[in-house]
Amino acid sequence: MIQIRKLCLALALLAINVQAATEHWTPKLYTYCMDMADARKRTVPEQAQLLKELGFDGAGFGLWLDAKCEQNLKIFDDAGLQVFMFHTFIKYGTNGFTLDPRMPDTIRKLKGRPVTLCTLLSGLKPGDPKGMDSAVKLLREMGDLAQASGIRISVYHHLNDWTETLPFAIEVMKQVNHPAVGFNFNLYHWLRVTGTEEYKTLLKENAAKLFGVVICGAQVGTKTWTNGLIQPLDQGDFDNRKLVDYLNEIGYRGPVGLMCFGIPGDARPHLERSMKVWKSWQ
Repeated sequence: MIQIRKLCLALALLAINVQAATEHWTPKLYTYCMDMADARKRTVPEQAQLLKELGFDGAGFGLWLDAKCEQNLKIFDDAGLQVFMFHTFIKYGTNGFTLDPRMPDTIRKLKGRPVTLCTLLSGLKPGDPKGMDSAVKLLREMGDLAQASGIRISVYHHLNDWTETLPFAIEVMKQVNHPAVGFNFNLYHWLRVTGTEEYKTLLKENAAKLFGVVICGAQVGTKTWTNGLIQPLDQGDFDNRKLVDYLNEIGYRGPVGLMCFGIPGDARPHLERSMKVWKSWQ
């Protein structure tokens, strides 16, 4: 009887270990804003070729609101890569936050893709309450368009914008209350505005609506991005491995972006270094 009990216990432990191994998350990694910082000024085909060669899964860009959208998406399709994130600037005007008339058609072009469209809401002081009504209306409208195309919208917390802080971006998202509208976490903007690593509670409590994550090597306590809060993954003292492990713990299963804006020089060397670090975590 004792031997049977021991066997049952061993099998139970084995089942738990197999389940844990099965649930292990290996996120896809993509570059974000690499095209804005690369000293080589690579064309979109050249960017796709470089990312494919280095082992990245795709990229994130500013939204293409013109004919280049379909052309560039095809370039990434042909390379076997994905565009995981777009960002778009929406400025508060005389009619509040309003939808660009080109937006509905562009969102339809993204149908069926693993895209999160991040909205950067600007033109007001951070947290100014007069922006809430029009922001909610706009984001619900975008959410309806996104839902019909199978993509998602996220509220972007961005330095000096209306949604500058992560807590306020989450509050806006909650006011919108739309299944296709969530929020994203950008390490640079979190550290630049908040200056601490205390992100865990916010992310855990709102994990179901965490639609995107962007990381970078970062020297905590600095204020500049170049050689400060935005660096390759082999530099800085922020523990990105700990952050990625925590994302796994709270159930995040989306891709992870690598922030490249502000990193000087040719993109290839610093992307190679970041990829080497990333692979060492797997």
